[in-house]
Amino acid sequence: DTGDNFFGNTEEETVLYRRPWFYPFIVGVLRQFTPFDPDYSLWGLQLLFWFATITFTFGAVLRATKKIGLSILATGIFWTHPSIIALTFHGMTEALNTLLLAIFAYVVLRPRDVNERWHENKDVWLIFLMSLLLVTKPTYQLQLAILLLYVLIRSFKKWRLWQFWGKIALALIPLWIQLFLSWQILGYPIISDVAGPTLKYWTVTRVYAKAEAPDTPLPEIATIVEDWTREEEIDYLLNNKKATLSVYFNNLVEEGLLADSYFIVNDDNSMNVAIMTLNKWHFYLHLLMLPLMGYLLLFNYKGKWEAIWMIYLTFLIQVLASGVSSDQGDRLIITAMPLWIVAYTVALSYQLSAISGGEEN
Repeated sequence: DTGDNFFGNTEEETVLYRRPWFYPFIVGVLRQFTPFDPDYSLWGLQLLFWFATITFTFGAVLRATKKIGLSILATGIFWTHPSIIALTFHGMTEALNTLLLAIFAYVVLRPRDVNERWHENKDVWLIFLMSLLLVTKPTYQLQLAILLLYVLIRSFKKWRLWQFWGKIALALIPLWIQLFLSWQILGYPIISDVAGPTLKYWTVTRVYAKAEAPDTPLPEIATIVEDWTREEEIDYLLNNKKATLSVYFNNLVEEGLLADSYFIVNDDNSMNVAIMTLNKWHFYLHLLMLPLMGYLLLFNYKGKWEAIWMIYLTFLIQVLASGVSSDQGDRLIITAMPLWIVAYTVALSYQLSAISGGEEN
């Protein structure tokens, strides 16, 4: 409905203040101009997103390692996971989100010394891609803020140049569009107001249930907290730290990292069993790689390792942010697959190359 609203094809109220504009706009354009069935056309487009994600993930690993076999193996981890394929059948942001993250990793890994123009504009393109991610899914606000801060610090010598600030402003055009549209609808600019309901109904209600009313159904608890202000909610969470941490880590692990698919129903469904098994293996891999990545990045933070820092940090923030929500299956985390596949593969390749190089010397 929001996509159709762009072209005046529905009388339903737009929700662009809750769901950012980029994905609905793509859906609206497709439904407006496709000569085929709109639903099949959307699935076809999202299947193309899936193929493009494979291509950019492969390209990112190949660009960094120069090893075709390793690139094929790393990409295989992505395309053998059924969850993203299942999500292509539904009009949701995940397929586009995953593609943009794969493109982000691909661009990050392009060396700055390719040519002078690229050296000047790489950061601008990264900000633009993160802005597109933000107006696809509003959970990338922190990543964009950190990226902007990083770019501003490393480019402080350019602060006196109007051209520098002009490029930054252009890179943020997707964000300006969202703020303008929400201002037109609500009378004030906002990226998304989905964080408020998410905190209230997916976190506060569960903390309340765990701390005070374990036998009370969550819908009843929702009526108790529905009139609480944001300050009251945060105060309540801080005053019940043990319950808050318990709910957060349950959301993060059991209902995120180890979750089943958001759309494949029935726990006995063979596809769902495969998805949960793969998610469990990936979870163990993350636990194994966490100290190793910490060690590698702590002692390697310049040159080619700069890209791994950016990719891995983007992945970590996305995973940690998913702990405030629940009942979403694996869809809040599964989209980050291109990030960790590229980060792990390239970091290990760099380190093995360094070790073999040291032995030869």
